[in-house]
Amino acid sequence: MKHYFELLDIYEKVRLLNSISGVLYWDMNVVMPSNLDAINYRSKQFQYLSQEIHKLITKDKTAELLEKCEKEKSLDKYQRRNVELIRRMYDNRTALTSELVGQMSKQSNKTLEIWKKAKVKKDFSIVKDDLEKLFKLNVQAAELYAEKKEINDPFDALIDTRDKGFSVSLLSKLFDESKSYLIPLLRKIKNKSETIKDDFLYRKVPKEIQIKMVNDLAKFLEYDVSSEEAVGSIAEVEHPLTISCGYKDVRVTVKYVENNVLASFFAGAHECGHALHGLQGREEWYNQPIYRISSPSFGESQSRFIENMVAGSKDFWDYYFPKLNEQTKVFNDISLDMFYSAITKVKPSLIRIQADELTYMLHIIIRFEIERDWFAGKITTDELPSVWNQKYDEYLGVEVTDDSVGVMQDLHWYSQYYGYFFGYGIGDLIAAQLSNSLTKVNPNWKDLLREGQFTPIREWLEQNIHKKGGLFDCLNLVENITGEMLSTKYHQKYLEEKYLVLYS
Repeated sequence: MKHYFELLDIYEKVRLLNSISGVLYWDMNVVMPSNLDAINYRSKQFQYLSQEIHKLITKDKTAELLEKCEKEKSLDKYQRRNVELIRRMYDNRTALTSELVGQMSKQSNKTLEIWKKAKVKKDFSIVKDDLEKLFKLNVQAAELYAEKKEINDPFDALIDTRDKGFSVSLLSKLFDESKSYLIPLLRKIKNKSETIKDDFLYRKVPKEIQIKMVNDLAKFLEYDVSSEEAVGSIAEVEHPLTISCGYKDVRVTVKYVENNVLASFFAGAHECGHALHGLQGREEWYNQPIYRISSPSFGESQSRFIENMVAGSKDFWDYYFPKLNEQTKVFNDISLDMFYSAITKVKPSLIRIQADELTYMLHIIIRFEIERDWFAGKITTDELPSVWNQKYDEYLGVEVTDDSVGVMQDLHWYSQYYGYFFGYGIGDLIAAQLSNSLTKVNPNWKDLLREGQFTPIREWLEQNIHKKGGLFDCLNLVENITGEMLSTKYHQKYLEEKYLVLYS
């Protein structure tokens, strides 16, 4: 057991450095001066922390302890899982050469800066050559992961590195099934949706009122930001995100737009979902890998569940609409039915982050399909804009007006975020399946929302999901919680029941 505790000691140091990085990242986004010298120095701080984390994980002592722990017979299932997860970290880190990591970092930083200029000028050709260089480096990385994992398809290996257990074939199957009901449903309701009045949603609400509103929502969701025992905070940033800064310290950020009050409201709901997931693990596991599942897809399911199944439900607004009206005083002439129809309006658009709940998945599917075919050599970097535009026309029925709102709208491919997009879509599938399981054990949970009660729902999430932490990989955790493998049928059922009723 001595070797096991030595290994955990190394991981605890990694956890500590990651939390310091989290504090610095929160500070950079929320309060740090924006001058270039400060930003450059902060980059050095991040680089130093990243290097120290890499050294801890990849040093010879870690490899030696892993080998000894893997032979240790006395470890229980939790301890064996910790060893397995640290081994995974070690293997992923050591799969890439330091030379390649350096090249990727350098080219990524260069490409990102050129992308910013190209996006302003709405001209993909400006960034195309550097994107091609960055893409080829990521192909090399995927090939090294494939060699390490003994997986034939490099993109499969990259996906497995991002979220253990997923593959190109599984994702293609799930997304093909999703398209088979999303596109017909969209076409069925599109014309009627266009008649729904929603201009009143953009009435001006001062920022200070929105701040109180989001804090009140956090209180309803039992994310404590105000008591003496507070475990979080809500700050203002350009792009909403949730940052883990340490033990019982998970911070949320949102963006306030005076003429779009619901943007900050739903961003707050989304980020509170992430925060609850980060706070409700077993306390005794905090400095162990099993404290929280390392799965972008599952993490996204927790935020989307709160954003869509809770805050986006009619039952929630039966309770909350009078409170919102009292806080904002801008919807006095609007009925609840008018309001709910407006916030659930389906409108195909070009921009992923502005998409409604129904069309959002199609944005993700387009990105996954392009990335898959790009890595497979079926399309070239030169062809990205035309393939992108064709898919937006085919799936969403919208015309891409220029590259800035087309293939250049997301930073992912111009940075180091290859093999990430699929998780946003899988999160929606998982959230729907979890919602169905909650209904099985508590058929009246939506009645609780109508009565202004969230505690039983939060407790179900805590006991059945969050406290299982990283004991399972994503797909196994879904099966453990719901008793079934991940399926699209619950997402289809959820969307059809919601939108066919709304548009009947």
